[in-house]
Amino acid sequence: MLNTLDGFSVTPRFTVPFTGDIDPATVTSDSVYLLHVGSPGELRAGARVGINQIAWDPPSRILSFKSDELLLDHARYLLVVTNRVRDMQGRPIGRGEWFEEASGLAIGHQAESGSYRHELRRALALVAADPGRPVAASLFTTQSATSELAQLAHQVKARAPSLMDFMVAARDGTPARALFDVADVARMVFRRQVGTSQFSDIEQPLTSLQVVPGSVARVGYAYFNSPNYLTSTLQILPMGTAIGTPQQRGETRLLLQVFVPSGAKPARGWPVVIFGHGFGDSLFGAPWSVASVLASYGLATASIHVMGHGGGTQGSLQATLASGATLTLPASGRGIDVNGDGAIAPTEGSTAPAPYGLIGARDTLRQTVVDLMQLVRQFEAGMDIDGDGSTDFDGRRISYSGQSFGGVYGTMLLGVERSLIAGVPVVGGGNLMEATRLGTLRTLRTNSLAGRTPSLINLPPLPGVPVPANLQFDENMPLRNEPPLVKHVPGAMAIAAVFERGEWAQQAGAAAAYAPLIRKRPLPGQAAKPIVFQMAKGDRTMPNPTSSLIVRAGDFADRVTYFRNDLAVAANPALPKDPHGFMTGIGNPANRLYAIAAQRQIAEFLSSDGARTVDPDGTQGMFEVPLVGPLPERLNFIP
Repeated sequence: MLNTLDGFSVTPRFTVPFTGDIDPATVTSDSVYLLHVGSPGELRAGARVGINQIAWDPPSRILSFKSDELLLDHARYLLVVTNRVRDMQGRPIGRGEWFEEASGLAIGHQAESGSYRHELRRALALVAADPGRPVAASLFTTQSATSELAQLAHQVKARAPSLMDFMVAARDGTPARALFDVADVARMVFRRQVGTSQFSDIEQPLTSLQVVPGSVARVGYAYFNSPNYLTSTLQILPMGTAIGTPQQRGETRLLLQVFVPSGAKPARGWPVVIFGHGFGDSLFGAPWSVASVLASYGLATASIHVMGHGGGTQGSLQATLASGATLTLPASGRGIDVNGDGAIAPTEGSTAPAPYGLIGARDTLRQTVVDLMQLVRQFEAGMDIDGDGSTDFDGRRISYSGQSFGGVYGTMLLGVERSLIAGVPVVGGGNLMEATRLGTLRTLRTNSLAGRTPSLINLPPLPGVPVPANLQFDENMPLRNEPPLVKHVPGAMAIAAVFERGEWAQQAGAAAAYAPLIRKRPLPGQAAKPIVFQMAKGDRTMPNPTSSLIVRAGDFADRVTYFRNDLAVAANPALPKDPHGFMTGIGNPANRLYAIAAQRQIAEFLSSDGARTVDPDGTQGMFEVPLVGPLPERLNFIP
């Protein structure tokens, strides 16, 4: 799987072996660093990049660390270890077999010859005169993490828009338009397919549409076709990134849900917010929590199911009207019974199955972004929801917001979709391997390590706790900006290597890789987009370090809105200690005011096309707008 990639990770972890003990305190960005030496085919001295998350394993004498910042796509870097690293007696480390007598350069083992050795020698010649002399070096190229999805964006834009079919409901056996006046709906039930022939009825919270009373006039449903690039094993097949072209593998019929505001329709139609739901949720979840506030600002809310979500394809939606009549429509989900056990779990079909599990949700996330780009295309082309022959939505004013998982693929979407005018990702994470390693979804990593042969679980089972919750592991990896970690944990290095390979393989589906494209380095022909990034202190589900990774990568610390859940919980202990759902949690009375306040900030920002950023709670101090101080790199969990 790794050999199908055209380069190394853009957030790499390095391991460096030594023949003797070193003083870890001397390992800094002055003694060990990266040098950008250009793209393949060129050679020039570029910026230095430091290191972070340093760890020293004494028994194996292996040093590990990560790059201090996101590296550029498809670029060449030189890793340089200098003799500023000292041994335990304070002496500079030597060059050993790395040193070439003829040139005086550290160019690698004698067995390393040919073009690599030549290029390494040339790159080392670019190292500036420095008190630290290179004693070891490695030259590598990063992968083209974002190029394939950028190509897919071009293909979607070149497609003719698909037919929007709103005539998908049935009323007493007669075909009907799937458009409901909210005031006329007495009850709505989503019948979710959870197994081969099993269903679960979910009552839709109609009161959620009355957060601002009367703001939502109608809710409509339609189907449209989106290009599919996934294989049956949930992969987008690798291609030559220099000359290859993504190959479409058919089309998928997708369900659209759109909430229409009350009041007079603007001359060009309602502006649209595409809202992305979170992991394990569906379009029948979080979008219902935000539609009312957005509608009160004149914004329509549109959503689809993410890959692997919404249950099976045989789901249905039934609306009972005040008159007693019922309308039913198919509500196809995108869940897949991947393991063949007859059940469709809430996220089954969102990650690649064995033996392709290393790529995780990389390609299903990219497919979801493709589907959302196709939805943008549908709105751009003009959408008539009520069949009166006129366009109901403004195809020139389409923006995005999304929560959690929706903050992840939403960051990717904002990076590659040129037609979006602004965006507000909420509690997204830059790297899902790191997010699940550090937070409440750590069991995903536990199960993965336990399922390997041999198992990589390296801690004894918890006494009195049933399997598999008793399984624990220690990866012995520090957080950013901590002092070098000097500690040996048996088996930890193997675990860290697994995580690094997964992070590497999943880079093309990592939000951090796309964050620079939003405003720091937009794709050719695209403009920088206005953005607000909402996050919460002490988020246990999408921990602060991985949200900060997105912000650092995209260079938008000045655009962070930081919910101070620590202060909010101190003021009201009824608030959850995990603030992950602070923006959508209108059902919790203690959190409701904060949720509405955060939603109003989103609505103000998007209704102004990214021109207005307000403090959600004014002078009350529960929100920092923008973030005060450095980005949060600690977990900050409330005990």
